[in-house]
Amino acid sequence: GGGNMRLTECGRGARVRVGSIHTGEALVQRLRALGLFAGEYAEVLRISPRRKVWYLATACSTFAVGAEIAAQVEVFV
Repeated sequence: GGGNMRLTECGRGARVRVGSIHTGEALVQRLRALGLFAGEYAEVLRISPRRKVWYLATACSTFAVGAEIAAQVEVFV
């Protein structure tokens, strides 16, 4: 599929490949430690009712990120 989608545009159950992450270096490193980085795959497990929190699964962990962070993650579906 195409690129230039943001994680916040994906629905529950979406499996995506991560592109660029447009945040500060410290946050990029933290996400990398959780398995979320360019070229890696992630799955949207669920999204909180008001789309404030995104629950994700990567090859090495399951974690939640806020919508502000999710909006900075470019993905390919």
